[in-house]
Amino acid sequence: MSPGSQRPPDGFFASFVEGCSDPVVSVDGEGTVVYANPATEAVLGYDPADLRGRELASLVAAEAADGRARSVRERFTRAEGLDDGGSFSVPLRHADGHTVTFSVRFHEHATGDERGSDGRDGVPEASTEDCDAVYTGIFRDGVEEVGGETLETFRNLVEHAGHAIYVTDTDGTIEYVNPAFTDHTGYEPEEVLGETPRILNSGEMPDEYFDSLWSTLLNGEVWEEEIIDRRRDGEPYHAHQTIAPVVDDGGEVSRFVAIQTDVTERKAAMGQLKQYRDIVERLDDPVLLQNRDGEFELVNEAVSEFAGIDREALYGTDEFAFMDAETAAEVDERRRSVLDAEEMAEYEVSPTFPESEREATFSTQRYPYYDADGDLAGTFAICRNVTDRKERERDLERYKRAINGATDLIAAVDRDGRLLFANPQYREYHGLGDRDVTDLTLADVVPADSYEDVERQVERALRGRRVEYRTTRTHPTRGRRTFDVRYYPLGSPVDGEPAGVVGVLRDVTDSEHRARQLRVVDRVLQHNLRNALTVVRGRAEQIVAGAADAADAAEYIVSRADALLETSEKAHHITEILSDAPETEPVDVGRVARQVVEARTAEFPHATIEAAAPDDGVATASATTWLSRAIDELVRNAVEHHDRDRPTVAVSVEARPDAIEVRVEDDGPGLTGMNRDVLVDGTAVDALYHGSGLGLWLVYWVVQQSGGAAAVGNAEPRGTVVTLTFPRSDA
Repeated sequence: MSPGSQRPPDGFFASFVEGCSDPVVSVDGEGTVVYANPATEAVLGYDPADLRGRELASLVAAEAADGRARSVRERFTRAEGLDDGGSFSVPLRHADGHTVTFSVRFHEHATGDERGSDGRDGVPEASTEDCDAVYTGIFRDGVEEVGGETLETFRNLVEHAGHAIYVTDTDGTIEYVNPAFTDHTGYEPEEVLGETPRILNSGEMPDEYFDSLWSTLLNGEVWEEEIIDRRRDGEPYHAHQTIAPVVDDGGEVSRFVAIQTDVTERKAAMGQLKQYRDIVERLDDPVLLQNRDGEFELVNEAVSEFAGIDREALYGTDEFAFMDAETAAEVDERRRSVLDAEEMAEYEVSPTFPESEREATFSTQRYPYYDADGDLAGTFAICRNVTDRKERERDLERYKRAINGATDLIAAVDRDGRLLFANPQYREYHGLGDRDVTDLTLADVVPADSYEDVERQVERALRGRRVEYRTTRTHPTRGRRTFDVRYYPLGSPVDGEPAGVVGVLRDVTDSEHRARQLRVVDRVLQHNLRNALTVVRGRAEQIVAGAADAADAAEYIVSRADALLETSEKAHHITEILSDAPETEPVDVGRVARQVVEARTAEFPHATIEAAAPDDGVATASATTWLSRAIDELVRNAVEHHDRDRPTVAVSVEARPDAIEVRVEDDGPGLTGMNRDVLVDGTAVDALYHGSGLGLWLVYWVVQQSGGAAAVGNAEPRGTVVTLTFPRSDA
């Protein structure tokens, strides 16, 4: 003590400690409590006697939400050096379980200091046995000491902040992290306390960044920049980071506090937004964003190009500013309907743009859009320019009408023979109806007896050649038909190689029939007229010369004239048949046969003509209305060209499951080979024979136009059997 000073009375320090209102706790070098004053019970709820011998670290609140608990427990576990750290914050657990935060500063002293003659000192003697040195700390309620509730409020804010906050000393050693730091980085407090922020280094920031950071901080200034750090799992993240120096009462930098805001998602969103914006800007199709009033808030360059108006000048305007009023009104109505229904609408418009003098057709999809609060904010539209497509569609429609309206049969197949399309005439001829033809192949529609030839011709067209030929095919109801066929390679837009074949089939059956009929009539008339007129001329000369048999000559002239008239009438009937469209209808063949037999029996009473036919409606064929004329011609021919006085002719009709059959049988001399050829297949055109042959031609044409067939056989013991077969009618 210095001269003149006075020593405090004995027990002064002990009484001071015992009466202190703040908890006073002494620990030995191992952190074991060797003394606790009465205030410990008043403030923390622990009996001082119960605390002695207990580790002070056990009082640290384990549930503390930051990294201080671990750090403080470590300091208390090995108490040596407690007096070197100055004041620090300690979260202690109250006896009732809640946490109380204190500010404490420890002092080291020997156990014999300040001992009085009665053996008492600042620390009760019984508590310091075998202690070389103790560390005594006064635990002051830090909240009350530096501002009461205000400090506690700030602590709560930091603990519950959504930003990652950490504190380092001036060397960069991390002393504190808040819970959000763990959420953002994945590091628990005990993993980073005592470490430096280098633990977060992603390696993506250059050295110059950190040089500038430290230079700024050491100059007492705030550093604010974006950084790319790395989470505990190795994933990099973007953060906006602010680091500020903390200055002590002496004006010296004592700590640094860093606040990080994770902007990874925002950066990604901004990157995506930039990509979307770049895509929108590069689109040739207009994109428009309008508010609820219809005013443009965003338009891309394509809108400006079509409108012929600078993009900036369009903001705040609407459709009426750059397109014709009628279309603008339609668009405005569509926009309002999207707002009302809050559903996407799709429509087409064809506006004109007065400023740019352009016209276009757009297929538009308009959607409602919402603001960040989920409120309907307006609409946005994507307008696809379909002008070229619409023009192609119009061209295609014109071609389609031309193809569908053609009388020819038109179809196309790919390289595998699968149908690509077929016009109505092709469908109708092949009985396809309205079905989808793309699941059919040529083999499904072409008759088996014609398929091999068709396949060969199609292969020629697939080699790039145009193919033309004439062929005949038998139709189930139309009979034998003749077609002029043309195959064209169907070009590929990719490599130019034929992708398929287009076939055009023109039915020339009727024209062929007419041409043949003309040749027949020409031949027959030439033959009959020449012969008849030669005889008529001779007989007329006899009459002029006053021949005795003038009456016979005149009678002969009359008979020949009648024969020529009959030939002319038959030719006329053939012309009528061939002039009619080859349309069939239900014909009751049994009734027709009975009517023909009844009429010819009255005309030829010397002949025996009989009919064997089923009741009405049983034998109904699909045939032309000329069928009765054909049966009549066969009966008449059998009677007129018979070689006996009393001809016999039998007409029978049979209804088979698949056809109606008519048989005309006589007991006459039989048909010549020439006439047989006429009936069966229409040959012998160039042969010269009497005019009765025209009747058989008439039968041939009727059978052909009805889709039927004819056959000629011999009757027993003599005569001819002509069999006509017609398709059954479905009606």
